[in-house]
Amino acid sequence: MRRLLLTGCALVMALYLGPAIWLLGSDTAAADGTTGTDAQAVIQTAPTDGYDTVTVSIDGEPTELPLETYVAGVVSAEIANDFPLEAIRAQAVAARTYAVYKMSGGRPDAHPDADLCDDYHHCAAYRDIAVQTAAGTDLSRVEQAVDDTAGEILTYDNAPIVAVFHCVSGPRTESARDVWGEDVPYLQSVVSPGGTAYDGYEDAVTLSADDFRQIAAEAFPSADLSGAPDSWFAASVRSDAGGVITVKLGGVTVDGTAVREAFGLQSTNFTLTTTDDSITFHTIGYGHGVGLSQYGAKYMAEQGADYVEILSHYYPGTVLTDV
Repeated sequence: MRRLLLTGCALVMALYLGPAIWLLGSDTAAADGTTGTDAQAVIQTAPTDGYDTVTVSIDGEPTELPLETYVAGVVSAEIANDFPLEAIRAQAVAARTYAVYKMSGGRPDAHPDADLCDDYHHCAAYRDIAVQTAAGTDLSRVEQAVDDTAGEILTYDNAPIVAVFHCVSGPRTESARDVWGEDVPYLQSVVSPGGTAYDGYEDAVTLSADDFRQIAAEAFPSADLSGAPDSWFAASVRSDAGGVITVKLGGVTVDGTAVREAFGLQSTNFTLTTTDDSITFHTIGYGHGVGLSQYGAKYMAEQGADYVEILSHYYPGTVLTDV
């Protein structure tokens, strides 16, 4: 059985974000190949404005909020209050940047009356910080981190970046190219230590042969699973970070992300063991693995890095900017 461990990690981008991140198209997501500069402690001024407030679809109802209130709600849903303050600051900047990026693309068909929604599959998880605090939840460090970084976002080529994040990667993060098929200069694979501090760093999902066939028949109807479980998978192509990019399943080439989604795996970094009537996925990490690793940020902060250094590491070539 799979364990669901969310301590210090969130629902928002830990699960199945998918290619919906490219809402602005390749001109914004992928720059012209210039290297940019490392994130700067001296904050520049963004060429965009008008983001003081945001309309969020909460439980299906459009609600106008100050941007910083929204960011606090996302951060409180995303990262534990007891994480190092510099890690929470990095998360706050990433969450704010992703929100501004989504807003800059216009309102989508999924919620035409709101800029963003509280569905982590589509936008980001959100929890009302005032309600949580009134219920006795200590979010003082989250509130401080949001206040300390108020108005700060990351840009690349003078545009807000797709600041995706996840719970914990393997020893390296994944590149956007290997996960979603689009090369993004600031979403490259980087070293990411400290992941083993997460209790669910290594996980396993076991399915009976019959259950596997039933799920695969719906997700991959062309796959031939007439043989024994040890014959079902072959010829995987892996990223430098270890994630499965593609694999042959029942003679059909499928994406590793599709396998992850179909079988509820924590990541695409998986290996397999089989018996005559079962198959077990063994995974490393939790989330899509692209961009900021929350546990990697935790580790870097514990080693003395500040949030600017953390962001520069996970989003190379970006600039810290004030909107």
